[in-house]
Amino acid sequence: MGASNFTCAEVIATEGLEDWTPAHVRMFAFLGGTPKAVVPVFAESDNLKSAVFKADRHDPGLNRSHAEMAAHHGTAILPARPCKPRE
Repeated sequence: MGASNFTCAEVIATEGLEDWTPAHVRMFAFLGGTPKAVVPVFAESDNLKSAVFKADRHDPGLNRSHAEMAAHHGTAILPARPCKPRE
């Protein structure tokens, strides 16, 4: 899906999971499928704090409800690298 040139944008009220998780579900519906992996980046700089509380590629600390949503849709949550000042 990364090379599909599809854009899905949505304005949500908060950064909380009560808004973020349903936005993912609506994105999957818009795309007509689910990607193999989702990187929950917020503001193009770092992980969304309400979804990922420990950014580790091998053992990420994911919010339980967000991880359950991903499992239900057959996708994986891959935390982004921590933001570096020079990037």
